[in-house]
Amino acid sequence: MSRRKTMNPEPNDPALGDVLVSADRLQRRILGLAAAIAPTYAGRRPVLVAVMQGSAAFLADLVRAWPEPVDTVHVAAESYDGTRPGRVRLTLPPDLRQQVAGRPVLVVDDIYDTGATLSEVCRALEALGPADLRSVVLFLKHRAGGPPAGRSPDWVGFEIPDHFVVGYGLDYRGRYRDLPYLAVFRPVESGR
Repeated sequence: MSRRKTMNPEPNDPALGDVLVSADRLQRRILGLAAAIAPTYAGRRPVLVAVMQGSAAFLADLVRAWPEPVDTVHVAAESYDGTRPGRVRLTLPPDLRQQVAGRPVLVVDDIYDTGATLSEVCRALEALGPADLRSVVLFLKHRAGGPPAGRSPDWVGFEIPDHFVVGYGLDYRGRYRDLPYLAVFRPVESGR
């Protein structure tokens, strides 16, 4: 490919800005995360709790890279209204307690922006009695004013600038989740 990796690979979509993390870098980092995290659970079968919908791609690639068997479960969390963070709305499966009580649990989330989603998910899971509870996020935003209050992730894939981003599971009103890379989204410039 002759195009620089930081250029918009979808030139017909003016809403997409620069690529922050290429598909190749994503895959390499996820392999590295699996290798770094898995020893924490050696000899135990962890439950990976994916925060949906955004973490679906990350979860799938992380599970494929994991060297031992894992169990997975999904919780639904919504915390954005367009491009602005809002109140976290969390939906848990009815049998979640049976799946996580007394088990090692790893929360798998796509992005750590305000910290509200991760804090809310971990608070709900702690009430269900896991043996231990840790978290991994693929993207951590650098926000003006320093890190947000709340629970910090135990592992981070990439630190990114404070832009609204799409791709690799992250969306804008249901669009762009299918992009294999992470790109800046420009709603003002696109008129959306």
